[in-house]
Amino acid sequence: MDSLGEKIPEIKYSSDANEVPWENAVVWTIMPRVGPRVYEWLEREHIQYVSWTNGIVTILPGRDSILSDKCQCIVLPAGFTWIGKNVKTA
Repeated sequence: MDSLGEKIPEIKYSSDANEVPWENAVVWTIMPRVGPRVYEWLEREHIQYVSWTNGIVTILPGRDSILSDKCQCIVLPAGFTWIGKNVKTA
């Protein structure tokens, strides 16, 4: 499995949907060639806000997040992207 979570520890991942903090995270999925669907997520404490346009989801890291030292934003194709109700949107 080639997960962002393996490279960026703030991004968590699991193939068990019960482990996902659905209300407090942005969640997306990847389908490995072999095996179950993998859910990846970034919890709201690392997110300043989320926006989307034309099927593209953009996550701006929070100012106090470790991610803000690494990137300006994370851009995801919205094949399946879940934005929890407690995550700030723009």
